[in-house]
Amino acid sequence: LSNEQWLTFGIDIFIEMTPYPSPGKDGEYFDFAPGENERGPLMTFESKSTGDKLFGAMADFAHMLGSRGNNLIIDEVLFNDKQLKSYVDKLADHTVYFIGVKCDLAIMQEREYLRRDRALGLSNDQFDRVHTGIREYDLTVDTSNTSVFDVTKTILTFIENNSNPNGFNNMRRKSA
Repeated sequence: LSNEQWLTFGIDIFIEMTPYPSPGKDGEYFDFAPGENERGPLMTFESKSTGDKLFGAMADFAHMLGSRGNNLIIDEVLFNDKQLKSYVDKLADHTVYFIGVKCDLAIMQEREYLRRDRALGLSNDQFDRVHTGIREYDLTVDTSNTSVFDVTKTILTFIENNSNPNGFNNMRRKSA
């Protein structure tokens, strides 16, 4: 819907670069640890040291692409403040709109099941881990009952009406 060109990258693209762990065999970059909680099946993504090196380069990659004049949509699952701080630090000289995308857990679990490319239980694990810590969003959208088209229009309207996003700047000041 934008009149500008955008590149999209994120955690899934970086995961796709790696050999995927097979059942009964440890992955070199990451593993999935199954479990359960009061809400049902739980699947935790666990990065290994090799994976930490790869995934740790994501903020560097974003900086490199942005520095070459590319508009980016970074589709990232930020499990901890360390990952977020890396982006906040690396993208200090860029305009960044930090947008939180949320969804009701039951709907997220249904989407996870229907996509067929997810380990069931990831949404259950991520639900309590992702939108916590030092996050200060410029905008938060809820995709539970809103179409992708309408969410996109909301985001683009926000960007058009807010030329100076503050989320990353505020987080940068607080961590200094």
